[in-house]
Parts: sequence; C-alpha cells; structure tokens
Amino acid sequence: MDFVRTELAPTPGRFNAMVRIVVATTIVLVASMALEVPNMALSLFIVIFFTTLTPGAASQNSVAVALASVVSIVVLTLALGLTLLVFKLTVDREPLRLAAMALGLFLGLFAFRVLAVPGVGFIVAIVLLFTQSSVDLIPGPEDFVRSVLWVWVAIAYPAAVAVGVNLLLLPADPEPLLRREVAARLRAVARVLTAPSGAAASLAPYAVDGAAPLLKLLHLAQIRDSSIKPLHAERTAKLLLVQRLVESAALLADLAVEPSPEERARLAGLAEECERFAAAVSRGVRVVPALPASGRDGERTSALAPVLAELERIVRELAVAERPETDEPGHAAHLLVPDALTNPRYVQFALKATMAAMFCYVAYTAVDWNGIHTCMLTCLIVALGSAGATIQKATLRLVGCAIAGALALASIVFVVPHMTSIAELVLLVAAVTAPAAWIAMGSERTAYVGMQIAFCFYLAVLQGYAPSTDVTEFRDRFVGIVFGVVVMALVFTYVWPERAGSGMVRSLSAALRRMAELARGPSDPRAPRAAAWQSLAEAERLAGLSALEPERNERVLPLVGLARRVLLVQAAAGHAAGSAVAEALDGVADRLETGAALHPTDLRSQDGEFILRDTLVERVEALHRSAAAA
Repeated sequence: MDFVRTELAPTPGRFNAMVRIVVATTIVLVASMALEVPNMALSLFIVIFFTTLTPGAASQNSVAVALASVVSIVVLTLALGLTLLVFKLTVDREPLRLAAMALGLFLGLFAFRVLAVPGVGFIVAIVLLFTQSSVDLIPGPEDFVRSVLWVWVAIAYPAAVAVGVNLLLLPADPEPLLRREVAARLRAVARVLTAPSGAAASLAPYAVDGAAPLLKLLHLAQIRDSSIKPLHAERTAKLLLVQRLVESAALLADLAVEPSPEERARLAGLAEECERFAAAVSRGVRVVPALPASGRDGERTSALAPVLAELERIVRELAVAERPETDEPGHAAHLLVPDALTNPRYVQFALKATMAAMFCYVAYTAVDWNGIHTCMLTCLIVALGSAGATIQKATLRLVGCAIAGALALASIVFVVPHMTSIAELVLLVAAVTAPAAWIAMGSERTAYVGMQIAFCFYLAVLQGYAPSTDVTEFRDRFVGIVFGVVVMALVFTYVWPERAGSGMVRSLSAALRRMAELARGPSDPRAPRAAAWQSLAEAERLAGLSALEPERNERVLPLVGLARRVLLVQAAAGHAAGSAVAEALDGVADRLETGAALHPTDLRSQDGEFILRDTLVERVEALHRSAAAA
C-alpha cells in the first residue's frame, strides 16, 4: 500500500496532463462517433500514447509531444505504403504473405533494438503485422485498401488533436519545467546541507540521473523559443554546476560525519544561498552572489572540510558562470547503436519476438478463433531486451487489462444499456480515462498500467456507433492477451535467454572502466564522469528487473551500491586518484566480465595526497573485497 500511495501521489504537472488527455480524448470520441471513423479505440489510445511519450509528468512537455507526433505520422505513412506494396505482391500467394509478414516483423524488431529512435522500428513492425494479419478477414482487395487508409485517418487526426491540445491547453512548456527541475535540485541540496542523514534519499536520484535530463529540457526550450539560444553557453554552464553541486552534496550526506559548530554554520549559509538560488530560478531572475570567499580551501580539520570547500566554490561560481561547457558522453548523433552489426543479441531478440508472434498468428488461425488476435499484438507490444523487462511489462499489461476488464464488464452490464445520447458515453469514457491518465503520467514502474486500462476499456466498450451489450469480444481479447503473455514468457526465458542480470553486470563493468579512466586523470574528466553515472543508472535499473528472472546473482547486486559510493567521492574530489586505484577498479571490471581472480592491491602505499584520499581508498577496498566474493 505504501508503494501504491507513492505511485499515485500528486506531482507537479500531473493534473494538467490528465486534463489535456481527457479533453483530447473527448474531442476525438465525439468526432469519431459523429463521422463514423473506424478504429475508435485506436484513435483514443493514440491521444494517450503521444501525450505520455516522456514518462512522468515532471519531464512531460508539449514540444516533445509535437516533435514525436510529426515523426510518427511520417513513419506511419511510409509503413502503410509498404504494407500496400506487400499486399499487392502477395495477394494471391498465402505462403509468400506469411513469409513477408515474418520478414517485415523481424526487420522492424531489429530496427527497434539498433536504431537511435526505436519507435520507428516498432511502428513499422506493428503496422505490417496488424494489416497483413487482417487480410483473411476482409473480402476483397478494394476493401483491404480502404481499411488500410482508414487506419491512417484513425491515427493521424487524433495525433493532430493531441498536439493541438498539448500546445494550447495548460501547455507543459519546457522552459518552466527546466526551471522547476533546477529549483527542485537546489532545494534538495539545501535540505541535505541542513539535515544530511534525513534528506539524503531525496538527492540520490538526481545524482544518478546526471545533467542529461536538464540539458534535454534546455534543448527543447530552445526549439520552442529561439530567442533564448544566445544564452545557451551560460545556461549550460549553470546546469553543469548545479549537477556538480548535487554530486558534492550527495557525498556530504554519504560521509555521515558530524560537523563541528563552525562547519554547521557554514553549511547553514550554503543552504540559505541554495534556497535563494532556487527562489530566483523559479521566478526566472538573476541572483547576485552573497556568499563571501571562505579562505579555507586548504583546511583539512575533518573529512567534511574538502567537500565543504568544494560546495562553497561551486555556489560562488553559480551566479557568474559563463563558460560554454558540455557534460554528456558522446555528443555526435548516431543513427545506429555502436555494436548494431556485431552484437548477436539484437538478431536473436528479433528472431525470438518474430517466432512468438507468428506462432500466435498460426495458432488462432488454425483454430479459427480470430477474436484472440490480441495474442499476436501482445507479443510485439511487450517485447523488450531482457527476459526480466519483458516479464515486467507483460505483468503490467495483465494488471491493466484485468482492471479495465472489471470496469468494462460493469459498464456493459449496468451502464451502457441505459444510454440514450453521446453525452452519456462521453461521461463514461472520461470517468475511466481520467484515472488511467493519472496512472499513465506516473513513474515508469506503473505508467504502463494506466495505458492498458485505457486501451482495453476502449476496445471492450466502443464496439460500434451504437450501444452494445456484447461481452464476447472483450472475453476473446482478454484470453488472447493472457495467451500472448504466456508465449512470450516461455520464449524469452528459454530461447537465447537475455538476462537483465547479465546486462546489469555489463553496465556495472562499463561504469568501473570509466571510473578507472577518471582515476588516471584524463585531460577532460567531464565525459567519463557523465558516462560512469549513466552506466550506473542503467545497472541499478537492470538490477530491479533481474528480480523477475529465474536466475539471480545476489552477490553482484551490492557491487552497484559500492561502485556508486566510490564514484561519489571521485566526482566530489575532482582529482586523479592514481594508477593503483585505476588498476583496482579495472581488476573488479575484469572479475565481473571474465571471472578472473583479483590480485591483492595495497592502495595506501601509493604516493600523492589529494582531497578525500583516505575516504576513496576505503571505499575502493570495500568494493575490491566484495567483488572477490561475488
């Protein structure tokens, strides 16, 4: 229940997003009913799908919705043209059509894994699969072409409505969102400075996320308002300093050292300054620096002293930063992932999902039970990289469909028979869309439940342009979803299993390699530091998914937290730690990747003094010991 309350708790922007979704779905519902546009359930779902492209109301913004909608419509148009071409070549050749379905599905799923924009491959795959599987149900070629063109209408015009509503009604402008996110980080830092132990948890997610979310919002804000582009260099520098402030404050909370009275006073002054900055950022005004130079940078009376000096330096720089800097690993845009053509996992993933979907198609066609065609679409919808991620998404789909099924059954039995106007239907659909949209705008852990509640409810209740009390179609579709989930769970668990636990180990090893690079003292530490945070965040995400898999290495899980504590010290110290620390980190990475034995390393005998040297050595040694037992 604590988890449910946390997931459903109000967050900034969540109510506005829910209102936009309800208004847009109402417009689409009325238009589709009045003009008798087919695929009404799909049209309503498109509104929610495009509005929730960015998970979480805190980062959801109208510019991203508009850009993604335009790209998706272009890809959809090309995909529908491709499916008409495939139909023309295979209209009288059933085996060839099956082969074309399988090939198109395979290529779309392969593109889903290797393209920088995975949605392109997903759209192509689902359009080909859905349209080609419908050939058996449509009497003639002309009717098939008409149905395909109506699919374009049913998707394109709701996307346009979603863009219009998101831009005009309570718009989620990236600029205020950026200011709100920066202010939230500054206030979290202020809380940690005044009560390190009690507020540490609020700062940890910001440290792991890095500066990438802020830089992305800055980019989107410049797309919406080109007049702020001249401030790009200054604003980028400020965002990177805010991230350094977060990392240093996170280390302060992690050290758990009791400050002296003088240090407590300095921390209080820093907290007050951070609150001033947060208030100014929220209002969009500049701040005049009020924190005087402490003159204590070299003081080493306690473990807090170097961190405190670093915090004061960052706060003083924050008000005058004008340097054009970047802190993202890899700025060049790439169409494909680096190992697209050499990593066999991508081909295996595409083959597995294709095999599962085609098996479902053959199965429901063989028994002449077309009502369960949702099993085939389920295989495509829940297909993700690892078995753990696939099982998690399948579980969320089942939960959402079960909730939607109960709501739809109650509506069909008790509400729909008494409806006499479209206004009553609008109220019914809005009553379900509102809570579904609220859930869909939550965190990634539960957002998919909201989308499934909406889509399954639409499929069950909106069966035509007049009230319907037939529950057979809903029953068949739910059976299809369950069957598809079972097939996918079996295939992804036992055929070329790609474990989330293995991905966690690879991400952790990549983070350790970047940390070793930091320890050697690169000329520009920003890129390896950002890459290390990024890899650790991925490792933590995969560690949660690995709990759903049959095999789980419990001894490796603590290494993620230990590596994060080492990186906190490296990020706050901002100094090369030496070759001995680098070799120790590389040794742990080798241990994870190849199982090689770890050689004892005496880190305390290395030469050189630097900020937080003893703390770093202690944490690397703890990581070394834990890796030796893993």
